[in-house]
Amino acid sequence: MTDELEERADDVRVLLETAHVPPARADLARAITAGAVVRRRRRYAAVAAATVCALAGTAVAGQALDATGGGDRMEVPIGETVTAPPGPFTSCAVRALAPPPGEGSLTGQVVADPTGRYAAASVALPDGTVRPVLWTDGEPRLLPGVGGSAQPRAVNSSGVVVGGGALVDDGKPLAWILRDGQMRLLAGVPGHEWWIPLAIDERGDVTGEAWRAMRFTVVSWPAVGDGSPILAEPAGVRGSGIGADGTVVGTRGEDAAPYVLRPDGTGRTLELPPGASTGQAMAVRGDWAAGWVGLPVTSPPSSVAVAPRAQGGETDRRVLDLLGKASGGGKVVTAPARWDLRTGAVEYWPDRAMPATAVNAAGWVAMPGDGGPTVISPEGRAITLPGPADGYPTALSDDNRRLYGERLQPTVDADASLAKERRAKVGTTELLMWHC
Repeated sequence: MTDELEERADDVRVLLETAHVPPARADLARAITAGAVVRRRRRYAAVAAATVCALAGTAVAGQALDATGGGDRMEVPIGETVTAPPGPFTSCAVRALAPPPGEGSLTGQVVADPTGRYAAASVALPDGTVRPVLWTDGEPRLLPGVGGSAQPRAVNSSGVVVGGGALVDDGKPLAWILRDGQMRLLAGVPGHEWWIPLAIDERGDVTGEAWRAMRFTVVSWPAVGDGSPILAEPAGVRGSGIGADGTVVGTRGEDAAPYVLRPDGTGRTLELPPGASTGQAMAVRGDWAAGWVGLPVTSPPSSVAVAPRAQGGETDRRVLDLLGKASGGGKVVTAPARWDLRTGAVEYWPDRAMPATAVNAAGWVAMPGDGGPTVISPEGRAITLPGPADGYPTALSDDNRRLYGERLQPTVDADASLAKERRAKVGTTELLMWHC
């Protein structure tokens, strides 16, 4: 150590002695040497001022250095953190979501808000009706029913749920919103055969789709005003996923080109990788979208492709037909994909057969996988989640701490007291929650 640095160390010791603070167990001379490497050109007055500001935390700093082995066993540069928080998904536990108390069987697809605190699905009751269920931090609560089959489609971070269903007698569509325990119907869409909400933002604005004669249109129900639905332009967009700001992703046109429609009415076709002729964006959050692309089979695939499913969890037969047309009747395999909506760039994984089914604001995507459900970081790092190999994630929180999903293979309990015909039609769905 140079004479100049030794003199500075002595000055610091004098200041510490006069400040009446507990003695630090770190080697101050070595610490100043480390600091001098990056601050050699600073004036001595600046060093003294920084030393005075550090007096109040000296005891804590000394204990932190000592806990890592002390200055003799570990070089810790000044200003760096000794420990770092664990990375996302380093430790996850999975469990099945419990139905509300009493008889009933969970069914349908689970949806969740961006924080992961709230989740919603449906339960089939002994009388044959289907009621919505809301979980708050994993605790279920049966919600009021509407019509004969109430299926939640989205929930926001305030626990407001929106969904769809149908009247028992005539089968007419019902769109509803449940806020503060009160169920309210959304206005019907004139001139259309069916309509359904698919998303709700933090203000309470609801976005969904309406259709007639297999022509789809994005529709919104604003939280303010008289509640009349507003149809978006252009027509022909089928919304598979809707973001918190009203951004819609899905497909447009007969060829099922992946498409994004912004709240201001501007839209564009999303990029496809070389060789791909079709695709679908299924989920959107912030600047990211996730879904699948259809690739021609040039060699025998390592795994069998599973067709993506439409809203509600059922296989989208329309997609199966489009996959066949995309290659002129040849074989097409699906591959998961992620789009950066800022640049339009697409990233895909041709060695995986299942679509990307969920995405969060940080760009992480979740998808089913041959070895189990998988999450992939924005940098491309893949992590397999614990739990059943046929787990199908449908929601991923922004903080990467909670995922929700279901098992691909539903089970049917033949001995249950529910009406057998109803149970055979609805089945029993095992809904899952991953806590990481």
